[in-house]
Amino acid sequence: MPACADGSSTPALAQSGQLTLAAPRDLFAGPDDPYFTHQALRVWEPLVTLDAELKPSPALATGWRLSADGRRWTFELRGGVRFSDGTPLTAEAVVANIERFQRLAPKQSPFFSLDAGMESAYGRLREVRADAGAVVFELADPVADLPARLANFYSMIQAPSAFDADGGFAGKPVGTGPYTLVSSSKGQRVELAANPYYWGGKPAMKKVVVKTIPDANARVAALRAGEVDGLIDKGALLTGQVSAVAAGRRFRVTRTPSVLTHYLTFNSSRPPFADPRLREAVDLTIDRTTIAKNLLAGTAGPGSSFLSPVFGDLADPAARTAYDPERARRLVSQAGRPSRPVTILISSAEAGQFPYTDVAEVLRSALDQVGLPARVNVIEATKTTMEAGDYDMFLSAYSVPNGDPDYLFRRFLRSDADWNRQRKLGYNNEDFDRLIDQAAATADTAERRDLYWRVQRMLATDRPMIPVAYQDNPVVTSNAVTGLTQDACYLVDLAKIAPAR
Repeated sequence: MPACADGSSTPALAQSGQLTLAAPRDLFAGPDDPYFTHQALRVWEPLVTLDAELKPSPALATGWRLSADGRRWTFELRGGVRFSDGTPLTAEAVVANIERFQRLAPKQSPFFSLDAGMESAYGRLREVRADAGAVVFELADPVADLPARLANFYSMIQAPSAFDADGGFAGKPVGTGPYTLVSSSKGQRVELAANPYYWGGKPAMKKVVVKTIPDANARVAALRAGEVDGLIDKGALLTGQVSAVAAGRRFRVTRTPSVLTHYLTFNSSRPPFADPRLREAVDLTIDRTTIAKNLLAGTAGPGSSFLSPVFGDLADPAARTAYDPERARRLVSQAGRPSRPVTILISSAEAGQFPYTDVAEVLRSALDQVGLPARVNVIEATKTTMEAGDYDMFLSAYSVPNGDPDYLFRRFLRSDADWNRQRKLGYNNEDFDRLIDQAAATADTAERRDLYWRVQRMLATDRPMIPVAYQDNPVVTSNAVTGLTQDACYLVDLAKIAPAR
């Protein structure tokens, strides 16, 4: 869509009714994926979504209640909702979706994989059923945070007619969102059209095209050339691009907090980091303020508590991260200098989203100065390398898809977690396991908060993973567009985007 001489394309945007966006990754996965499209395309909707503080918020479910024994959750559905084929949303349709997930699991997805057994989503689910227009989850054990667990991907709802007998997609997705899938070209573009049955009212744009442009410079070039109206999704702008793009009068950069945290994970299953003194030495060596301000170009804050501030009062308020190279040097001297350089593993894909090569080099230099010689290893297949145990530290970014801290703790660090065992973290703490299990079953919010504070203080001592920085969430549009915001989980509301007036 050509821009006018002043960079504005408002008349053309309003006349055509088409919005064109670009994302770093393909938000279309196709019929072999459990979801078909990413939630950001707004083709489908969940039962529960999240508010700005990651608290469960109504979507297709307008409310929920918990039984006194903590084993039954009842979700009331929004009235008057129709799928994009015109059929009504019913409790039976919701039940069919939950049962489908249970049959499909485990199943991988580039967006959010379904875990084996789905206990991370539903707990030990005895039954899900329709009851007088509501949906009831009957659980073997109390799950106090089920609405938070269900938020977004774990409660995707589509018309049962969209699925074949095996749970795969029989054709295109049939959701309740403001847009429907018209066409797609894998790795290139997705075309969406306004859903005439959308319960939330008519979207401002008749058509939305989302292009996949993996190269960060090419994305910004397309924006400057007027070929796209905005950039969305995780990594839409590189940290070093934000200030330059924001300085241009033609564009509007919006920055919001995100769930993304840059963590340094240790291989504690072998020397040298089986020794907690050396994990502490690394922690003390990291100048988080400099990394956040300079290397991440002010788009991140220095890490402290294991949970980022976006989790609100669940983040440990007492968390403090010291920068003390001298103490780190003493700890290395006490523990003994390793016989070989330690490795800092980074993913080549993530190095294209964040300045991880520069961050790793700064870490390498700092570690060398305290007596821990290190080398940086940039590879594509980090999963294979970690599962082989051929690394010492792994720098990467992690987030949660559903606003529930239990996802991070249980999926990554519980003693029996696949990620912990397969990737050689070597973290085995019975007290940690007990506390997160207790928190998951505790309905009292203040008590659960206190349990999570205790969990984070335990992790701050044990250091299986340490937070380096909390990443911001920048997106950008031309000034011809209004209404684009991106929430902490990298979701945009396409229905609210409109031509600027």
